Amino acid sequence: MSLALNDLLICCRQLEHDRATERRKEVEKFKQLIRDPETVQHLDRHSDSKQGKYLNWDAVFRFLQKYIQKETECLKTARPNVSASTQATRQKKMQEISSLVKYFIKCANKRAPRLKCQELLNYIMETVKDSSNGAIYRADCSNILLKDILSVRKYWCEISQQQWLELFSVYFKLYLNPSQDINRVLLARIIHAVTKGCCSQTDGLNSKFLDCFSKAIQNARQEQTSPGLNHILAAFVIFLKALAVNFRIKVCELGDEILPTFLYIWTQHRLNDSLKEVIIELFQLQIYIHHPKGAKTQEKGAYESRKWKSILYNLYDLLVNEISHIGSRGKYSSGSRNIAVKENLIDLMADVCHQVFNEDTRSLEISQSYTTTQREYGVPCKKRKIELGWDVIKDHLQKSQSDFELVPWLQIVIQLISKYPACLPNCELSPLLMILCQLLPQQRRGERTPYVLRCLMEIALCQGKKSNLESSQKSELLKLWIKIWSITFRNVSFEQIQAENFGLLGAIIQGSLVEIDREFWKLFTGSACRPSCPVISCLTLALTTCVVPETVKMGMEQNICEVNRSFSLKELIMKWLLLYQLEDDFENSTELPPILHSNFPHLALEKILVSLTMKNSKAAMNFFQSVPECEQHQNEKEEPSFSAVEELFLQTTFDKMDFLAVVEKCAIEKHQSSRGFSVHPNLKESLDRYLLGLSKQLLNNYSSETSNTEMLVRCSSLLVGVLGCYCHIGVITEEEAYKSELFQKAKSLMQCAGESVTLFKNKTNEESRIVSLRNMMHLCTSCLCNCNKHSPNKIASSFFLRLLTSKLMNDIADICRSLVSFIKKPLDYGQVESVGDDTDENVKEMENQSSMSVFNSYPASSVNDANESGESQLAIGAMNPLAEEHLSKQDLLFLDMLKFLCVGVTTAQTSPVSFRAVDIRRKLLMLIDPSILDLTKSLHLHMYLVLLKELPGEEYPLPMEDVVELLKPLSKLCSLYRRDQDVCKTILNHIVHIVGNLCQGNMDSENTKDAQGQFLTVIEAFWQLIKDGKCIFSVRMALVKCLKTLLEADPYSKWAILNSAGKTFSVNEVFPQFLADNDHQVRMFAAESINRLFQDMKQAGSSTLLKALPLKLQQTAFENAYLKAQEGMRAVSHSAENPELLDEIYNRKAVLLMTMAVVLYCSPVCEKQALFALCKSVKDNGLEPHLIKKVLEKVSETFGYRHLEDFMASHLDYLVLEWLNLQDTEHSLSAFPFILLNYTNIGDFYRSCYKVLIPHLVIRSDFDEVKSIANHIQKDWKCLLIDCFPKILVNILPYFAYESIGDTGMAQQRETATKVYDMLKDENLLGKQIDHLFITNLPEIVVELLMTLHEPGTAGANQSTDLCDFSGDLDPAPNPPHFPSHVIKATFAYISSCHKTKFKSILEILSKSPDSYQKILLAICEQATETNNVYKKHRILKIYHLFVSLLLKDIKTGLGGAWAFVLRDVIYTLIHYINKRYWTC
Repeated sequence: MSLALNDLLICCRQLEHDRATERRKEVEKFKQLIRDPETVQHLDRHSDSKQGKYLNWDAVFRFLQKYIQKETECLKTARPNVSASTQATRQKKMQEISSLVKYFIKCANKRAPRLKCQELLNYIMETVKDSSNGAIYRADCSNILLKDILSVRKYWCEISQQQWLELFSVYFKLYLNPSQDINRVLLARIIHAVTKGCCSQTDGLNSKFLDCFSKAIQNARQEQTSPGLNHILAAFVIFLKALAVNFRIKVCELGDEILPTFLYIWTQHRLNDSLKEVIIELFQLQIYIHHPKGAKTQEKGAYESRKWKSILYNLYDLLVNEISHIGSRGKYSSGSRNIAVKENLIDLMADVCHQVFNEDTRSLEISQSYTTTQREYGVPCKKRKIELGWDVIKDHLQKSQSDFELVPWLQIVIQLISKYPACLPNCELSPLLMILCQLLPQQRRGERTPYVLRCLMEIALCQGKKSNLESSQKSELLKLWIKIWSITFRNVSFEQIQAENFGLLGAIIQGSLVEIDREFWKLFTGSACRPSCPVISCLTLALTTCVVPETVKMGMEQNICEVNRSFSLKELIMKWLLLYQLEDDFENSTELPPILHSNFPHLALEKILVSLTMKNSKAAMNFFQSVPECEQHQNEKEEPSFSAVEELFLQTTFDKMDFLAVVEKCAIEKHQSSRGFSVHPNLKESLDRYLLGLSKQLLNNYSSETSNTEMLVRCSSLLVGVLGCYCHIGVITEEEAYKSELFQKAKSLMQCAGESVTLFKNKTNEESRIVSLRNMMHLCTSCLCNCNKHSPNKIASSFFLRLLTSKLMNDIADICRSLVSFIKKPLDYGQVESVGDDTDENVKEMENQSSMSVFNSYPASSVNDANESGESQLAIGAMNPLAEEHLSKQDLLFLDMLKFLCVGVTTAQTSPVSFRAVDIRRKLLMLIDPSILDLTKSLHLHMYLVLLKELPGEEYPLPMEDVVELLKPLSKLCSLYRRDQDVCKTILNHIVHIVGNLCQGNMDSENTKDAQGQFLTVIEAFWQLIKDGKCIFSVRMALVKCLKTLLEADPYSKWAILNSAGKTFSVNEVFPQFLADNDHQVRMFAAESINRLFQDMKQAGSSTLLKALPLKLQQTAFENAYLKAQEGMRAVSHSAENPELLDEIYNRKAVLLMTMAVVLYCSPVCEKQALFALCKSVKDNGLEPHLIKKVLEKVSETFGYRHLEDFMASHLDYLVLEWLNLQDTEHSLSAFPFILLNYTNIGDFYRSCYKVLIPHLVIRSDFDEVKSIANHIQKDWKCLLIDCFPKILVNILPYFAYESIGDTGMAQQRETATKVYDMLKDENLLGKQIDHLFITNLPEIVVELLMTLHEPGTAGANQSTDLCDFSGDLDPAPNPPHFPSHVIKATFAYISSCHKTKFKSILEILSKSPDSYQKILLAICEQATETNNVYKKHRILKIYHLFVSLLLKDIKTGLGGAWAFVLRDVIYTLIHYINKRYWTC
């Protein structure tokens, strides 16, 4: 041991001295030693090495705790009744102790958090729990918890769920106890941080903790001021968001109970803005949970109750008053004040209006029960009459004088109509438009005009969607819109409202509300406005819907030169767009046009320009607009919201069934042909000339030091975008584009832009250049398209790639290498403050590059550990290591450059380029070389995640050796951050992009196996963590998404195999396990994605249908899925009466229903099993019939059935047979869930379906049940047997004819059939009339026998027939009983042999009544016509083939004179089906 450490050890031991004076001396020495550099170095090294035999920071902390214990015991045992000065001395002593602890923790954790989280937490909790320690000491410890533990990411991730819950309980108990002297704001902040930690690092707080929040809210009602209430409510919001996913009903009931308290607090207390904000958020959250996506009724997915209705009406009243109060305050306030009300309040008001507005209710008397307390139980509630509906809004719009009063109501109208267009009744369109029309001309009246214009725009869009307007109403609206159009048209020159004006004009054009005149086109030729995004959007809509006139009469402002040249309107628009207000010699001008200063939507400007060169511009623009956007340009970064949870609620109530659209998503897209478009040569020449002039102007004024790089790239992008649109519409070929002068100019522009990048290599600290280069990278990345769809984007992307020189790409790669090598220390936002200063400080990071196995250990330090924030930190809790706050401007530039290079090299794999993509990719992969990569640094973490996401293109996979290199750091990354749930979720979401690369090329190569092995090792590790309960729901959800992607990539599980505890599991086996997960969102996602176990999601050829997996795989998948969904049900079924489990039971039922519904929809071979599982679950699992019917109605509609009853009837034979096979009292026929067939009682069911039911009962000899049916429908039971005779025989005769040696099952069936037939011949049943019934019903018997045909595709050699050639392994079996063709033929032979005349064949018997053939053939064709099921239609055609083959063999006999009819029928039928198939194709 070093001398320094030896001195410290001696000092630590002296801290335990019995004499207080000695201890006091040692404390000062202790302070000096723990900041001595040599001592600190040794302690750091020993703490990092984790060797307990050396003195380290934890050991020193234990000595310190003993000292504190001794000091506090001395203070506790001292006499209580002493003077004030003595009391002050003791308090000072406690403050010194807590200061020493703070000082020690700062010294120990200054460079990285080295003290054990467990040790610190134990010390804090013991101190805080012990009330004898005094308020000051406990408050100081609480401060340490907030600043030095909960703000450190390492500690944040190490706190267990039990510890989080204990912290929550302890601090909430302190907060709720008003006698405590600890600052309640501090306690509230800790509760806020603990709630956030618990909900982000564990599966959240239990619902029982809701009581704590309820008590705090009730206490707030009694107190005029509640310190820290905004933090408590913010924590409550976090808790509710986490809880609502699994406990929607519970959260709704809680809202019904506590929201009246918030109404009381709002109206009776004076609230500050921050408290109002969080209360608004709470109300908004409750509305989202009660009414997901605005659902108004329970049938549409809303949660309704009388209390909730009352709350909504009272909330509406409160908001009306609040908005009026805000308006009046603004009206009489002096100075500048924002006239608009905050968006969150407007959003809330719009949502409330949507719920309470009803065309039938104009006014309502409400009870303000929230104003009374429980102690005032006998006091009657205040009552108040409120006005409802659009009349209220119209009144406020008409009566309001000032902008402060008017604008909030305009905001409400905008939000209400934009969010819920259907909420505006047809009858309110005209009155509302008239009011707004009166407000519109008041241009000088303050700031109301933009809001009026937005209102009108939303109404225009709303009216455009209405198709049920009466003609008289349309004419009245037309007059108003013409007036509005005229006013708006005159005011387009006002720059302040230009965006709103053109937004309104575009909406009117889009809805075809007025007829556009020639004057409109003048907007795009003169100086009334300049090109901007709203203008371009409006022009696009105009070109899409209207024909451009050839010319328009121009005003006096038109230049004489232009008049002489006779410009067409199209050319004037082009010139206006490109060269706005520039002189003819613009090439030498220094002023640049607006289009080079603005970022327009991708290719929007280019599509307009090229469309204008076409003779039919409208058709050309529609052709461009018909091409779907690629995902890269479609998916913008969305802020996290509650929207996904709202969708989950609607999925749970089956008001949203996305699985029904899966075939549409997988359909092959058909693009319109570009043939038929002809270009106007003069216009194309003009456009080329303007573009060349624009590029020459930029090049002439170019200077590497002063030129704007963005403009060079923007102009270059414009040129190749126009060329891409030309190629897409068929004007020129790609080869011609490469040789064009436009392309050469684009190359020159990009070379100039590249020079700016080269200059930056030596000036990486210039802020202006950093901003400029970031913008350049964004522009370049947006110009690239890495999808394989044929589109203008794709063609323009390939052109832009050719502009990227080798020097440019290598320079960017070199800058990336430079930036990543010289990064700042994380969170280095200034000088680190002195240890002696008690304020917050930034702690330096210690790098730790020790090699670790997958998920084996956690690092001593990381970038996120360095976050030691205090009072000044705005965020509550420890900052996410992926937060942008960790990154400098250079870091952000680096990440932008990195993304551009990744997209560039990925897209370059199929395009000819000027750089070596392999070299750039190698440089990118060098960034993750172990000598460079340090995943404990925030930038390196971001860098690796960008590479994981962007480098492996889905359409253009990486070479397998590069995939191996890319995956090498993955295991270490997961090991480092395995406890950080946010990072784990992000990792899993990013590695999804690699899956498609793992099944490319040679599957047996070493690199492929290596890459697959590395990837699956990580998946296995996460799966194990999940089984150990160490991953929260968001990580589990991310893993399920990975497994889903694996199933899509490897549906047969050839390589997607996971190892666990020495056993192997295919992903097909692992995936269904998540149907029993603890989180509802995970379960529902797994249920919706279960079709991956039944279908190959890869597109098969040109078919729009997904390829089904082999029968064995599907049957196994069904069994696994059904068992797991059932397992989840069984887990809660024993506690069905427990109200706490009401949500859980409801959610588990929804998962079971969703699983079976998806199987029913996607798997024809498991369709009947899934349907029977649902029927059985009504009885066994208590599934609500109305929910099952809601699902089955949608599914049957998708299958082409007109009614649910038709769909159910098509499977009823199978369902009844399986139901009766259950053979127990609970599953008797009377217990069958006939309600699913839309029958209200058992009598209706029996009356409609007895022909299906009785044959199944007869074959079971259950004549008592037959008699019961007869009693219910009031018919003679023997008459019912006669009605069902043909179908009864179908269950008997084939077993008499079937010959199969050694088939014990068939022998047993024959025995049963013989027994039943003998009973039927009994005089008490049918007796002798059975023979007469046989003869008279022979055609019907033949039809029923034919309908049992099921020819397996895998019949044995001795049983193979020509029908086997038309059968497949995946043809679903029809309703039972079903037999192969040889059994049906044998049955026909058996019938003929049993006939008294001993005819050779059954056809001879049928010939005695020639119309028998007509009956049979007609019955078969009717069955084929009635069904929409392709498998059933195919099977009926095989039945037709079988019977016609039998007829044609005996055609020479004349078929009893019916031969001509038979031939004619066959010919007509074949022609009919051939024609039908032709037109279908």
